[in-house]
Amino acid sequence: MIVVTEGYVAGGADRVLANLLPCFSEMQIKLLVNHNLDTSVLLGQSLPSNVNLWKYSWLTPADIGNWAATATLPAVKLGRRILSVLLRYPVDFFLFLRFLRYFKKTKPDILFINNGGYPGGEVCRMAAIAAVALGDIKIIHVIHNMADRPEKLFIPLEFIIDRIIEQCGCFVAVSEAVAKSLCQIRKLKSQVVTISNGLQTLDPPIYHECKIPLKFLQVGYLGETKNQKLSIMAMGVLARQGIKGIEITFAGKEIDDGYLHGLKELARQLGVSEQIHFMGFVKDIEGLYPQFDAVLLTSIVEGMPMCILEAMRAGRPVIATNVGGVSELIEHGKTGCLLKSLEPDELAGIWKGLLENPSVLKHMGVRAYEDFMKQFTLNIQANRYLEIFDSEVCN
Repeated sequence: MIVVTEGYVAGGADRVLANLLPCFSEMQIKLLVNHNLDTSVLLGQSLPSNVNLWKYSWLTPADIGNWAATATLPAVKLGRRILSVLLRYPVDFFLFLRFLRYFKKTKPDILFINNGGYPGGEVCRMAAIAAVALGDIKIIHVIHNMADRPEKLFIPLEFIIDRIIEQCGCFVAVSEAVAKSLCQIRKLKSQVVTISNGLQTLDPPIYHECKIPLKFLQVGYLGETKNQKLSIMAMGVLARQGIKGIEITFAGKEIDDGYLHGLKELARQLGVSEQIHFMGFVKDIEGLYPQFDAVLLTSIVEGMPMCILEAMRAGRPVIATNVGGVSELIEHGKTGCLLKSLEPDELAGIWKGLLENPSVLKHMGVRAYEDFMKQFTLNIQANRYLEIFDSEVCN
């Protein structure tokens, strides 16, 4: 089996793949990774002995896009942006040829594609098209995030690429919401199988009585998509009412330049700096959850967030924006709370209720752990993939 992955921000999709690889111990696996990728999560632990890593150095559209974004002068930035647009599909064709040649040489039985969103950074799609062209490779194309609409300029080309991609044996979506976006936004007519992410089970969680100040953990890279500003603004709402009973620790590295500084400045302006803490990237993230009362997620877009599964495994409830597949994990009022909007007043209102009755958090955490054990273990997830490998579904 050949595994192709591409994600320029180390995150949940990498963690899912890292967890799954040891479950495929009966297969000989070649793992293809772009040498420019942040592999701190994917390669954070030693690869199984049956996995052979190959870091390729082929030029990709994402590489060109990142190069264009490094320009500081507006005129230079515009010129590079135009060039990156013009080179996108020629570079795609180059990638297709490289994968076609590589697959002819290696003759894989299965191609396992670990794609962040769709279309993502293009490498995964070109690998899929090359496998379709050869015609004798079983293709499992895993999508972790919501599908994006094509830019108007590229709609005709994207339509052609999507019609070719449809010839893949099947797509695997990590949530029903992701599956729906593939069918509705990209109009993909190939079969989409939903396999929820899972985690290795650990010792049963230790529950504690929650006391004020309530301590919240928010996990994820620091950037506009994760929307940590919402949490700080909600703390500002409480601060204006004289309420200081919430503390937040942010675990994740900055990916949008200046975003961390902006968060700190916002906290200073709202008078809540002493209630927030920034840890940066944390390698042993699992060990953090038991130290907190609950978990926050304020993202604008998500597929199936791994931080929610990690919280459930630790017996901690989650307050989260109701985006993507989040509602497939959280039962509102039972295992956590779902935000109906991106308004800080709503989150602040939930916090006020919890401050009046903090014992609710423990009860929700117990229910969350029960749901995790029933539906979201790594064993359940891995067995679903092994069934697909052995079936005719993705032929």
